[in-house]
Amino acid sequence: MAITAKDFASAVGAICELLPYAKRPSVDAQLLLWTTLPIQVQQELSSHHLAYASAQLLLDPARPQELAIPVALLRYLYRLENGLPNFNWGLRPDLAQRMAGTGFQPLPSSQLEFDAQGHGGHDGARHEPGGVLAQLAALPELHPVRWGQGS
Repeated sequence: MAITAKDFASAVGAICELLPYAKRPSVDAQLLLWTTLPIQVQQELSSHHLAYASAQLLLDPARPQELAIPVALLRYLYRLENGLPNFNWGLRPDLAQRMAGTGFQPLPSSQLEFDAQGHGGHDGARHEPGGVLAQLAALPELHPVRWGQGS
């Protein structure tokens, strides 16, 4: 069952109350957070996903302090690109296995580590259709500039 704005706001608010130095977002800020989430995310997440991600965030000894709570929360559910959740890549392929486990389950520190755990089979962003490298490959070829010569 898909999450609602109230589910998301409740999870973010509760985490902010439990973490030291985290400020609970206002009602307007929570509404903005919800409306900026892609529809795909709103529809594919359940309250079980939020509970799992919340527990992981609270248990993580290396929790990212520089990220907003909602972004940090979604890192445990979605595949990562440069340490941030990439919604276009979808949910983590090992998410069901992680959610079935107990205790804190650290995220792989790199795609190489993820592949070594038997979940990969390719080299990450290079083969993702919505990844940075795929977008760069679609750019027109740039001709080299030779200094001192006219165009």
